[in-house]
Amino acid sequence: MFKKKKTKSKLKKTTIVSRIILVIYLILSLIMLGTVISMNVLPVKYLVPLLIGYVVISGLFGLFAFKNNFRNWIKIVADLIFVILIAISSFGLYYLNSTFEMFDDIKDKNYQLVDYYVLVLNDSEMQDIEDLKGHKLGVYESADKTYEKALRNLDKKVKTQKEEYPSYLSEAEALMNKEADAIFTSAVNYSVLNEDVEGFEGNVRILSKISIKIESNVVVKEVDVTKEPFNIYISGNDIYGNIASVSRSDVNIIATVNPNTHKILLTSIPRDFYVQLHGTSGYKDKLTHAGVYGIDMSVKTIEDLLDIDINYYMRVNFTSLIKVVDAIGGVDVVSDYSFRATTGDRFVKGTNHLNGKKALAFSRERKAFSDGDRQRGKNQQKVLTAILNKMLSSTTLITKYTDILDSLGGSFQTNMPASKIYNLVNMQLDKMPSWTFESYNLDGKGSSSYTYTYPHQKLYVMEPDVNTVNEAKAKIDMIEKEQNASE
Repeated sequence: MFKKKKTKSKLKKTTIVSRIILVIYLILSLIMLGTVISMNVLPVKYLVPLLIGYVVISGLFGLFAFKNNFRNWIKIVADLIFVILIAISSFGLYYLNSTFEMFDDIKDKNYQLVDYYVLVLNDSEMQDIEDLKGHKLGVYESADKTYEKALRNLDKKVKTQKEEYPSYLSEAEALMNKEADAIFTSAVNYSVLNEDVEGFEGNVRILSKISIKIESNVVVKEVDVTKEPFNIYISGNDIYGNIASVSRSDVNIIATVNPNTHKILLTSIPRDFYVQLHGTSGYKDKLTHAGVYGIDMSVKTIEDLLDIDINYYMRVNFTSLIKVVDAIGGVDVVSDYSFRATTGDRFVKGTNHLNGKKALAFSRERKAFSDGDRQRGKNQQKVLTAILNKMLSSTTLITKYTDILDSLGGSFQTNMPASKIYNLVNMQLDKMPSWTFESYNLDGKGSSSYTYTYPHQKLYVMEPDVNTVNEAKAKIDMIEKEQNASE
């Protein structure tokens, strides 16, 4: 009699535990399934079996939880199985939440930061912004409202004796000659001065930084990315750190994607291409300088050049490339030459396995080649193709998923809606197509000319070869015609 009561008591406790486990499983699974369905990231051929499996498993466990005519050890085994399923559901929710957080981060960064520096000589006694009070500050003539706003922000922090110079170059000369105690200039000008003014880099330091936020006004040209060809502008900025910071666009690639023929054409435009910046008159400018005025200017200028619609853009920088390549375990890239980069990294003719830093060195090098920027453009395409191939043609996207998300956080910016990216993932999982990559490089002839951005000094530019521009237009158009032929 006593044994029977004890057995019933144990059975009752086991049943209660089973019911608690069942409730937790049902809640987590329903949340996960609802999230997957709302994202539309999973193809129907996977979603339907998942739903059927969920119903069947839930029904079976319901029997174990509410029926008392099963042996105790059977209930315990069932509980263990469902604890494992709860763990799997928890991991699934973690992955989904990580995805949502990344896209929220990207969405919240649909703006740009224009950075300005107060520069002093290394031997200056000034150590912080307050030390600038009463000192002579060099500024330059500018019609740029953002520059004026940054200068007003500086005035709120400290009062100085301003001396105006006709250009950023003349104020830099004043600093080097100790005619000014400090100068105020943009981060982009600072990069140019480091490259073009002998003795500037290494003798000057940043005393303070002021950032001005500007909104991006690029118009998204929506298409059904699973059925219609589309163009993505990939802009690679010449800085580390915050992706929102405005800088020169050293990498300018148009990715023309045809989701029906599964072809991707990468069209590379040299950074020094001498083009008319959209909406400007007078001097033309290097394409790289378009980035100084924001992603909007780069997009519209390239649309004018190639007579195309750019549907979406993606902005990356040095930090982005290093993080992504390391997150996927490196990439294999075939080099056309054996060479030593400016960074000291060595590359052999043939296959090279590159980590993040080496991939960046490989992508940036131009001085080691007689073709200079032309070869650099080819190498950038090689690295980009290697990254895409590794993600699309292996298990990398699944096994390295969270690492990839972490690598993109804070160092990647796009105006492509999350729903479009989910649709592309859905299509890839559904059909698992093998993509074909093609590449083309615009070309030109080296020259020297004044530019819209820097009208007071001649700079190296590349005069476009019109034939290569027309050829690029024809190749992009061919992608669109292949789409029309398949309808």
